[in-house]
Amino acid sequence: MGPLGAAVRTDGQVLKPPVGFQCGADANALILLRRVAFVDDTGIASPAERALLSWARDHRLGQEPVLLAAVARRREAAVRRRVARGRLRGREVVHRRVVVRPQWRTVTGIGDRHNPHEIGIALHGTYGWPVLPGSTIRGAVRAHAGAEARALAEPERTRGLARLETLLGPSPASAEHRIGQVDFLDALPAGSPVRVTVDGVTPHVQPYHGGKEPPAEWHNPVPSAFLTISGGSFAIDFLGPPDAADQVAAWCVAACDTGGIGAKTAAGYGYLEENP
Repeated sequence: MGPLGAAVRTDGQVLKPPVGFQCGADANALILLRRVAFVDDTGIASPAERALLSWARDHRLGQEPVLLAAVARRREAAVRRRVARGRLRGREVVHRRVVVRPQWRTVTGIGDRHNPHEIGIALHGTYGWPVLPGSTIRGAVRAHAGAEARALAEPERTRGLARLETLLGPSPASAEHRIGQVDFLDALPAGSPVRVTVDGVTPHVQPYHGGKEPPAEWHNPVPSAFLTISGGSFAIDFLGPPDAADQVAAWCVAACDTGGIGAKTAAGYGYLEENP
């Protein structure tokens, strides 16, 4: 439906234009997942959702290798300019990169279902590729470093929490407005496309979870599909003073391994390991 309806169609199995071959690896996932809706007489068509998920899995959410390489060069150029600008202003700014890969599966943005088919996953706002948002990484690093500091005895605890605020800025719950010393960039696929897997969760007592009635064995299970990252690597980039950037990079590696990033960490999702 809408202006995209003339450009993208589905037979319930694949996505394709009105004439020609099906949508390929260079299609933009942000548009397909969040701007395209397929409807029938009953509303949103579930076969179309299956087609969207199949395209996302088979074409890795549009991660075309040539485009990935071009964006990697753009990121490198932007980082170099940022470092040079800091030097011109008399401040030493360094770039630190941590490359991580999923230990099993990772899912971020699962709650961001502002699309007709309610498929939630964090996507880059321009390229449409899977991304680990810088804000998500910052939150995971803050949680890990804060837990480390609070486990110390005084006065090390106070010094540790003060250093955390210096590097990352005040807690979001704080009324104080001050930026930290280290910039977090969104983490993009590193080198080659990351692997996309269709996963699912099946609530067995959905009316109970919705607060409508008590749990009962006759409630029908309602499978719900979602997208996860199950392979490949992400490059997490930091910019800041040397000591600060080094410390945050070390915290990030530990946070990815011990606390995880994203949703469903209690079920084993979101744990990443460094991939040197």
